[in-house]
Amino acid sequence: MNRLAILLAFVAYFQAVLAVSEKRGVPNSFEPFRFCQLGDIQIGFGLDGWQNDTYRMHLAAQQVNAQNFDFCIAVGDLTNDRFSYEIQAFQDTFPEFEPKIHLLPGNHDISSVATLKQFSVDYKVSDHGAFSHNGYRFIMLDSITLISNLTEFENYTREEWVWFETELKYATAVKEQIIVAHHHLPFEFTEDEPDSYWTFPNRVRGRYLDLIKEYNVHHILVGHRHETKNIYPTDNSFTIYVVAGTARFFDDNGFGINYFDVSTPNSATGVNQTYVHLQGVTHMKRSLGLPNGCPDIFAH
Repeated sequence: MNRLAILLAFVAYFQAVLAVSEKRGVPNSFEPFRFCQLGDIQIGFGLDGWQNDTYRMHLAAQQVNAQNFDFCIAVGDLTNDRFSYEIQAFQDTFPEFEPKIHLLPGNHDISSVATLKQFSVDYKVSDHGAFSHNGYRFIMLDSITLISNLTEFENYTREEWVWFETELKYATAVKEQIIVAHHHLPFEFTEDEPDSYWTFPNRVRGRYLDLIKEYNVHHILVGHRHETKNIYPTDNSFTIYVVAGTARFFDDNGFGINYFDVSTPNSATGVNQTYVHLQGVTHMKRSLGLPNGCPDIFAH
């Protein structure tokens, strides 16, 4: 190969790298930053009616806007039944948030391929994605397609697992710290607990946890449970942050938001979380009932 051919080959290579970097977002050098985790907004699920769910979403926007957050992540279930008035209420209130809000789907948003496609239409976002910020890579999964065994999701499920591992490899290659977010809990009490409505089924849980540990993920943001708590594996290698959100809660922690302060480029020690109650809310009545009539994303 002559020198010109070698030069052209190098040019082509660096153009390809640049194209990938532009598509993914070039990793940034570290500077301290703040972000927040919004739980299930789920308009239509509250004990006091969808209008009050919408009002609490409005209160959340006011609270978020008063903080110096670089962005926020909403971890799914944006409405309860996907009724047109619920979606419209969300769409009308969402612009009140001043920082960028990254939206993820929950099982009330997506339960079929048709609703998966409609999710992107209604909210103008993909069902999963990733972005870089100040030396960190945020990988946001659609946990419905990731863990469902419905035949209609089969191709989506396969492709998302490949995409997830590709994102983990990419972040590691460019030396970014990794934070993962999705709707369902990987587990609630122990890594080998039985399957439940709230968690990843065992047939995929091990695969997921192996990746989390292989790529040194220390922080996982989830919703779904309508409780606010932190969950740890037996080796304490990562934290699962569960936050109830603004529609209904099943514990004694009320409505609220998780605040995160990222102070160093080491995610093992530099990420600090604080739970803050929703300010200005009048209804703090704990739900005594568990959900029923929820969309089923599994084959039986």
